[in-house]
This record gives sequence, C-alpha cells and structure tokens, in this order.
Amino acid sequence: MRVGELDLDAEQAAISGGRGGRNNDTPQQEASSGFGMSLSNITPDVARRLRLDDNARGAVVVDVDQGSPAARAGIMPGDVITRVGRAPVGSVADASRELGRIASGGTAILRIMRSGQDTAVVVTKE
Repeated sequence: MRVGELDLDAEQAAISGGRGGRNNDTPQQEASSGFGMSLSNITPDVARRLRLDDNARGAVVVDVDQGSPAARAGIMPGDVITRVGRAPVGSVADASRELGRIASGGTAILRIMRSGQDTAVVVTKE
C-alpha cells in the first residue's frame, strides 16, 4: 500500500473535464437562485475529500456568494444539504427543486452536514 497526498486540484480538473468517471459520477453544478450559493452532486471523489460515508446523499455547497443570504446564515463551501424543510435532498436537482418552491422573502430551513455534525440553518430567500 502506498500512502501519499491527494492532489485536489488535479482531482477537480479531472471531475470538471469529465474524464475517468461513470455518468452518475459527473457532478452537476447549479446555482440556487435567491440564496447565493452553488451546489454540486456528491461524487465518490467529493465524498472522499469531505470524509463522508459511502452512502452519503445530498447536495454539496461548492460556493457561497459574499453577502448573500446563504453567507449571512453561515453556510460554507463543503456543507452538505440533506433536507430542505421536510423534503429529503439526494441530489442537486432535489435541492434546486425544493429551494425553487420558496417564494422571494420566504424562509427555508436547511438540514446540513458539516464535519460530521447534523445541524439546521434558517435562510431567507432574496
């Protein structure tokens, strides 16, 4: 067995380029309108980098706009959204669909996993 450091930049480039993965391993990235964050699906590489369980499901926050509702609520890149309200989130499509149902000025309660801890975050949509 060989132990070495992960080259996260090379991994991200491989993911972005779509090389070497199965179709369901390709991360779908999407911005959540009105919340100021970008989400991606959990791939095996993302799960390994974030030290998630093999069966982890949800949408990974990959970017948070400065001064956005998500930033004000304390959401950070690497957070995994597992629920929007009472609806389970298994993918970016699930998260986008549920977040899209929230009216401008409305409030979303997000269940997120951060560093192995499950927590609730309240975010108001702009």
